[in-house]
Amino acid sequence: MKKGPVHATSPQIGRIARLLHLDPAEIQGLGSVADADLRILHDQISRTLFAEGQHRFARVAGLSKTIPGPLAGVLAEKFLPPVMAARVSEMLDPAKARDLIGRVSISYLAEIALALDPVKSRPVVQKLPPEPIGKVAKELFGRQEYATMAEFVGTVTVEALFAALKVATPHDLLAVVPLLEWNDNLDRVIADLPHSQVVDIAGSLTAEELADLALALDPSRMGPIVAAVPVDTVAGIARALFDRQEYAGMAAFVGVVTPEMLHAALGVASSHDLLAVVPLLEWSPQIDEVVDTLPDETLDGLFAEIAGSADWEPAKIAFERLSSTAQERLFARFDRLSSANQQNVRDAAAAGELGDVATSLVATLPI
Repeated sequence: MKKGPVHATSPQIGRIARLLHLDPAEIQGLGSVADADLRILHDQISRTLFAEGQHRFARVAGLSKTIPGPLAGVLAEKFLPPVMAARVSEMLDPAKARDLIGRVSISYLAEIALALDPVKSRPVVQKLPPEPIGKVAKELFGRQEYATMAEFVGTVTVEALFAALKVATPHDLLAVVPLLEWNDNLDRVIADLPHSQVVDIAGSLTAEELADLALALDPSRMGPIVAAVPVDTVAGIARALFDRQEYAGMAAFVGVVTPEMLHAALGVASSHDLLAVVPLLEWSPQIDEVVDTLPDETLDGLFAEIAGSADWEPAKIAFERLSSTAQERLFARFDRLSSANQQNVRDAAAAGELGDVATSLVATLPI
């Protein structure tokens, strides 16, 4: 399974290493520096290295106007290292850049992309056609350069984003999505992913991987993907998230899953999981319907968990949220609790720790 870029160091250190023509492993002492500070350092190094050459880059960019496109492409790829080409391309007339992008190899363009400044290059990149950007994206995905690609989300057009994400494999998306700074363009692209690609994502990723993706995306943006996930897989995703105690993340998905999916998810929850997640849910008739049909043994375990943990605050919320049917089913099982747990519940009710609903139900129990 792919986990991310091929280099284990910070992506920002990788960018600095490219500037200095070093291997990332050769850069020592920056491992604990925040990415935001590394970006600043990268820009400072870039300015220092290339400040004296700015007039030369400008002259090369100007020269490109007088050289025929095919020849300019050949000369650039032969004589301009990608880092230098990136500085020149940031100064190119957008129309000339649009012409030149088709005159050089995709691998050379990918190297230039790795060296580009996402902000300075925006006027040029915005004018480039989506098709070659899609080809460069495929090359960069193949190299697992996810962090670099994520930096360009705010630079490229929505059409270019469509072209880039269209060539992403499910594992590419799994790696790049957590790195993205979300914007409206991304919302549009994710919402309009081709159905075949959505089905591929849902079918190709394991339950563990889909759990990772679920934690990386806002549930409202997962709608198309969620709809394509088989119900059997949902149980595996839920089990993975319960194992990680990602209760808040799971609760956020209640509004986008079907009742069948909710049944599958709660069906693999332990009593401890249920007690933890129920207070976090945005309650609805759909949840009532699912909870009302929980097996008796699940209710036995939940009641024992509540009484044994003596953690009354989440228990109080759970009692108040359950439907009257579920409340009655739960307290009908009071005599299945151990004597010690029965006393715990009575003591909590007497102390006012269970809330009005549960206290009223305790009062109806035989002594």
